[in-house]
Amino acid sequence: MFTQSCLDETYLQTRRERLSGLSCPPLKKVVRLLYRVQPVLIFAVVTFVGLLTAAASWYTIDHANKMSFSAIAENAVQRLSDRIDSHILLVKSTEALFEAIGEVPTAEEFKTFVGHLQKSEQFSGVQGIGFARYVPAGSQSDVAIAQELERNYGIARTPWPETTEDIRVPMVLIEPQTSRSLGALGFDMYSNPVRRAAILAALTEQRLRASGSVELVRENSNDKQAGFVMYTPFLDAESGRPIGFVFAPFRIGDLFESALNRLPVLPVHISAWDGEPAESSLIYQTAGDPETRFGIGQKVRTSLTVAGRIWTLEIQPSSIYTPPVDQTRSFMLMVAAVLLAAALAASSHSQQRTIEVGEILREETERALTERELLLQEMKHRIKNMIARVLAISRQTARASQSLPDFSQSFSARLQAMAASQDLLARTAWQGADLETLLVQELKQLFGDDPIEDKFSGPKVELNEAATQAFGLAFHELATNALKYGSARFPGGVLDVTWTITWQRGTEADLILTWSERSEEPLDAPMTEAAPGKGGFGTRLLDATIRGEMGGSITSAKNEYGIDVTISVPYERVTSRPNAARPAKK
Repeated sequence: MFTQSCLDETYLQTRRERLSGLSCPPLKKVVRLLYRVQPVLIFAVVTFVGLLTAAASWYTIDHANKMSFSAIAENAVQRLSDRIDSHILLVKSTEALFEAIGEVPTAEEFKTFVGHLQKSEQFSGVQGIGFARYVPAGSQSDVAIAQELERNYGIARTPWPETTEDIRVPMVLIEPQTSRSLGALGFDMYSNPVRRAAILAALTEQRLRASGSVELVRENSNDKQAGFVMYTPFLDAESGRPIGFVFAPFRIGDLFESALNRLPVLPVHISAWDGEPAESSLIYQTAGDPETRFGIGQKVRTSLTVAGRIWTLEIQPSSIYTPPVDQTRSFMLMVAAVLLAAALAASSHSQQRTIEVGEILREETERALTERELLLQEMKHRIKNMIARVLAISRQTARASQSLPDFSQSFSARLQAMAASQDLLARTAWQGADLETLLVQELKQLFGDDPIEDKFSGPKVELNEAATQAFGLAFHELATNALKYGSARFPGGVLDVTWTITWQRGTEADLILTWSERSEEPLDAPMTEAAPGKGGFGTRLLDATIRGEMGGSITSAKNEYGIDVTISVPYERVTSRPNAARPAKK
């Protein structure tokens, strides 16, 4: 492939050969053709490389976003699993009560026990806990069940509905007592085929088993949901004969909502099926539609075991989901590549015109030709060196920037912060700078000339050169976070900065500075992302300055209305007067 310099040199050599009568017509035609189409070739090649780079960027960002959403989906599944495990523990705890007593407890004992369970958050989502007798079908059993219901709850009711089965499993105990739960007493769960399958599975395997999707007895007609029931058998200790089943009914919608709607709310849209996905087996679906914007259509499908049954879950982003990395940079890269290609092609075409005009002068004098060649090579060399220096300065900032405006702002701001520190040092002939003066100067650059000095308190501290640079950058990063995400965003926001010198023993001391922000309004989520401890560029910069250079530590405590950042560094590492007496407080 001919480069710009090769084409230029070949073209010039061809011109020389033509002037000397030694030119080769075929070679001259090839060179002229390549020379004429060079701008088009440059445009095509640079555009192709730029588009490949944009495609690679798109793939990388898309893969990172998918990995991030997969982690969110795993969190959602884990919440569901934890909630279901908690309910299983409730059922097993009730089973343990029956086994400890060795018989079916009275209604009062059962009420007391379940009342204690209700005090736990684990009870949220379950509709109740009960016990159902395992008896042979017949009038004698019906009379016994009716008597038990009369004795337990004062209800005159026989087992229902009518059945053709040889066995009945009517509900005789239920807590908590509501109009809906009391209305379900006496219901023969064995008469329903879905419930019967779960009862037989629990009896055969002698372990906790869940039923398929059913409509719960006395379900609320205004808010109907699919439900299911967990069963665990209670057997006679001596004969092993089944006495009944401890059971717990669940409304699946309430179960999902109680598991997923705790803070932080996960931006997910979930569809759940009992078994394989099918319209008939759908048991739950998040309200609204999943997010289908271009580049956000991630989908995670997994399964969840619920007391022997397999639920299939499909998790997609909801309408509130925002990908951690925006694909805008890929589009910007693509546009920049096309613009760069056009600029280079135009530059190449312009160079061609310049060379063609220069060739007339070169034919007049060899000396002029030699001088122009040297000038072109010198210009190229200088351009390359200049570009290399600019790239070296901007590369570090670019690695941590999310967008071109972010890069420009961060790059300029950090250079200004360093320049401000240098200015303070220059005023004192590089001997040191006052901590409060440095703090006020940095904040005025961001907040203006408001009288903010009264919000600071602490003893006079003369910083050395290294500490001035470190604290200047630290104050800049903290003030920028306050302005972008913290208390400075809202009217009435308060910023207090205090520092003390804590003497340990002898002459050893620590400089402890506390940056405290408070707002009357709750701060947004990005505040926590911008705070120290999240691993962003600002955090790495603070670590490099405070921990790396000063040998100190930095901690943060965040809440809904503010943040407290504490910086602790050895006093002898920051002061420009290590042999001075203890500084007095203001």
